[in-house]
Amino acid sequence: MPRLSTLNIQEIERRGQWNNQDPEIKGIETNSLRIEQGHIFLAKAGNTTNSHGVQFSDQAFQKGASLIITDLEGYQFALNKGLKLALPFLIVQDLGRTLDSICEVFYSGKPKFVMGITGTNGKTSVVNFSQQLIEKKNKSCVTIGTLGVGGVLSLKTDNTTPDQALISRVLQTAKSKGADYALLEVSSHSLVQRRINGIAFKVFCFTNLSQDHLDYHKDMETYFQAKLSILDILNIDTKIIVNIDDKYGKMFFTEAKKKGFKVETIGCSDIADVKLRVTQGAQGIQFIEIVRDDFVYNFQTHLIGEFQAANLGMALLTCEKFGFEFDELVSFCDSLKPVPGRLEFVGKTKKGALVYIDFAHSPAALKLLLKTLGGLTKGKLVLVFGAGGERDKDKRKPMGAIAYEYCDMIYVTDDNPRYEDAESIRHQIINTCPNAVEIEDRAEAITTAIHSARHDDVVIIAGKGHEKVQIVKNNYFPFSDFEQASIAIELLE
Repeated sequence: MPRLSTLNIQEIERRGQWNNQDPEIKGIETNSLRIEQGHIFLAKAGNTTNSHGVQFSDQAFQKGASLIITDLEGYQFALNKGLKLALPFLIVQDLGRTLDSICEVFYSGKPKFVMGITGTNGKTSVVNFSQQLIEKKNKSCVTIGTLGVGGVLSLKTDNTTPDQALISRVLQTAKSKGADYALLEVSSHSLVQRRINGIAFKVFCFTNLSQDHLDYHKDMETYFQAKLSILDILNIDTKIIVNIDDKYGKMFFTEAKKKGFKVETIGCSDIADVKLRVTQGAQGIQFIEIVRDDFVYNFQTHLIGEFQAANLGMALLTCEKFGFEFDELVSFCDSLKPVPGRLEFVGKTKKGALVYIDFAHSPAALKLLLKTLGGLTKGKLVLVFGAGGERDKDKRKPMGAIAYEYCDMIYVTDDNPRYEDAESIRHQIINTCPNAVEIEDRAEAITTAIHSARHDDVVIIAGKGHEKVQIVKNNYFPFSDFEQASIAIELLE
């Protein structure tokens, strides 16, 4: 293991009690819960003025941290809070650069082919389809995103894009297990917080942008600029793929071209480099035509909706940029499986209604979902949904209005209310869909919707998708929309 002196950290000064001025260092962590003996704990500012990583310094030291690295602001926070300062503190000017350099020392090994993808919707689907295509070629990969870490590793994560230290360690471990491919969902939060620094992306994709996370970004312009900032850290040789059907996709395309990137566009629009034509058949069969220069590819899938076809198309282009043959990739498409929690079919009731779950939790995603299913529904379109607490409150009324416009029957229920008043959240939604039935208990709402559905009706349960918990205050109750819907279907007499 290297010693502290060999890491060439640009330190300002040392504070606290140092029993060993040059300890051996095993690694670096920004999460005190993951600290192991010999790690450095790098304490960063939190998302609010009342939170900071230095609050967990003592916990980190008890778990075996060799020292605490923070900046002057962090150390002052510790002083103001009266925290234990006998620990060895190393004060640096730039925490971000310090983390970058130390991660490169300890976690330098990475898969050769790395794809990153950002956008409001579709990230998980593109990553999952890309993974399936790669594995069809008997190649190993690792995925990092909303579903956690998958592929050659399996880990749960708290965020779509984890902290930089964890990403670096995951990539190195995946490489050691033989993975030459890595697929990362890149959130706007992670871009602002520099969590993906040091990753050499061979391919980067932009799906779309719509209202979401404005509790963090405040407005759409700031949200878009966060996404756009990826262009400042990508290598100019990175191949960029953009959904040109999206308004912000056109803007992203323009900015990327200005900076000299090679960009390929995809979409149903005639201006797309790769044009999609989608026809939905019966029994869950979708027919897709891809037109690219003088080549036309026709194939079928078990997906639903143009948006999933666009996600699949982006995955095909990603894998082609990795060196796979496009013709062969297309031949795999009819055997691809839908992504967990993304317009996932649960089952058909004894009365003949179809039941789906989906992760849609923003106005644009919900509208696209309902328009897609509405066009395929012979009977009534039934929706069960809510809105998360302590998250972008301004999207609740638009989501209610969208539900009111497209659905025949609406059940408004709870969806991770956290510390916010759940009844107030439901009423904000119902304000714009007055015909909705309010059922607080999500299990009851799902069961009622499914048991009330008739032949040729479609029931869609939106908002949670793959999630396995219901968050109320600081309690995480086990809950799965898929499981609850499955039980409701079985219990239907």
